[in-house]
Amino acid sequence: MRRFFLILYNLLLPLVLLVSFPGYFRRMRKRGGYRKNFGQRFGYFSPELRRAFARGSGGWSWIRAVSVGEMVQALSLAEELKRQDETFRAVISTTTSTGYALGRQRSHPEWLQVIYSPVDLYPIVAQVWRLLQPREVILVDSDLWPSFLACARAHGAPVHLANARLSPRSRKRYEAARWIAEPLLWGQLTKVYAQHPNELGQWRAVGLDQARVIATGSLKYDADANPRVPDTEPFTFREWLRRHGCEPKTHRFLLGGSLHPGEEELLLKAFLQLRTRFPDLFLILVPRHVERTPEIVELLKTCGIPWTLRSKPEFTPGTAILVVDSTGELRGWYQAADVVVIGKSFQGIGGQNPVEPIQAARPVISGPHMENFATLMKDLVAAGGIRQLTGAEALPAAVADLLDHPDQAAATVERAGSVLAFHRGATARIAESILALRGENARGS
Repeated sequence: MRRFFLILYNLLLPLVLLVSFPGYFRRMRKRGGYRKNFGQRFGYFSPELRRAFARGSGGWSWIRAVSVGEMVQALSLAEELKRQDETFRAVISTTTSTGYALGRQRSHPEWLQVIYSPVDLYPIVAQVWRLLQPREVILVDSDLWPSFLACARAHGAPVHLANARLSPRSRKRYEAARWIAEPLLWGQLTKVYAQHPNELGQWRAVGLDQARVIATGSLKYDADANPRVPDTEPFTFREWLRRHGCEPKTHRFLLGGSLHPGEEELLLKAFLQLRTRFPDLFLILVPRHVERTPEIVELLKTCGIPWTLRSKPEFTPGTAILVVDSTGELRGWYQAADVVVIGKSFQGIGGQNPVEPIQAARPVISGPHMENFATLMKDLVAAGGIRQLTGAEALPAAVADLLDHPDQAAATVERAGSVLAFHRGATARIAESILALRGENARGS
C-alpha cells in the first residue's frame, strides 16, 4: 500500500508543480536571489560541494528547514549538537532564497553546509541522498515530504521531527486522511519532539505511538538558544535611527512585525488615531514578504505623513513611518520597539511567532487569529502575558493603554517570560535525545 501511494504521489506531483510554477516564479523574482544555485533543487551541485559531501560521506546529519524562521532554529540546533559532540557535521537544506542566504552566513566548510532542498520527486531526492549518505534526518517544524521520507526509510536512517507542531485544524485533516498519512508520513518518523505536554494526545490521535513522542519544549521559545540581543550592543537599530535623524529619546515606537496583506492598512489607521494623543509616536512596518514593499509604499503615499524605507533612508522633518524592506532583521527591530503588534493575526489565519518580541522584553498585542500557536497563546493569555484582541477596532485603545502605563507593560512582559520558562533548554534536550538514539543504534549494529 505504501509503495502504491508513493508511486501515485510521484506521478501527480509533476502536474502540481507545472500548474503552480508561474506563481512560484513570480514570487521568486520579486524576492530575488532565486537564480543562484537553482540547480541544487534538482540535484546539481558544484564540484566543490560534491567534494565536501564526499569528505563527510556517511557522517552527515541532514537537517531540513523551510525558510528563515526554521533556518534560525536549525542553526541553533546544529550548533548545540556540535557543542555536545565535536564530531557532528550537518547539511541544512532550505526551500527559500532568504533562508538559504541566512544559512550561508553561518555555514562552515568543515562541518556545516547549506543547500537548497531538492524537489520531492523520488529520483531527484535519491540522487542527493546518494551524494550525502546521511546517517540521520532532522526535520524542523513540519517539513514532511513523502519521497524524502521514503528515501530515509530505504536507507534505514532515523528521522527526527524537532519542534513538532500540529494545529487542531491540521490534526482533523490528518485524522480524516490517516489511511494515507500513516504510511507516507507518520509511519516514517522515529522520534517526534512535541512543544508542550498538552500536545502529546494530538500526536497520538494521528497515529503515533507513545514511545515515539516526547515533550521537550520549543526550539523557537528556548531563551538559552535564542538569547536576547542586549540593548548595549555597539550597533542597534535605535542607534541606526539616531544616525539618520530620528532621536529615540524623543520618540516612542509602535512596530508591526511579519505583517500580511491588509495589516499595514489596519496599523496605519490605528497609528493616525493615536498620533493625536501621542505626537511622539513613530510607526515601524515590517512586512512578512519584502516583495510587497511597492504596494505598502502606494498605501503610505495617501496618509499625509512623511515616511521612508530601510533600504533608502531619507528622514525629512516630520518623518514618522519606516518600512523595513529587508530580511533577517526582525529580531533586532523588536529591540527598537516600545509596543509590538503581531502580524498574520488580524488578516489571515495562524499568526506569527510572538516569542521573539517577548524575548526582546517588549509588550505584545495580537489579533484573534493565532491558531498556529494555540497552546502557547492559551498559556500567555491566561497569565496576562499578551494582549489578544477580538478585532482591529480595539487596537488604538490597547496600544494607548500600554503607552500610558509603562508599569503595566513591564508586568505583561514579566508574565510572558514566566510562561516561556518551560521551554528553556529545549534545544539541548532535543540534541541529547538525537545523540542518545545515535548511540543506541551504534551499540546495536
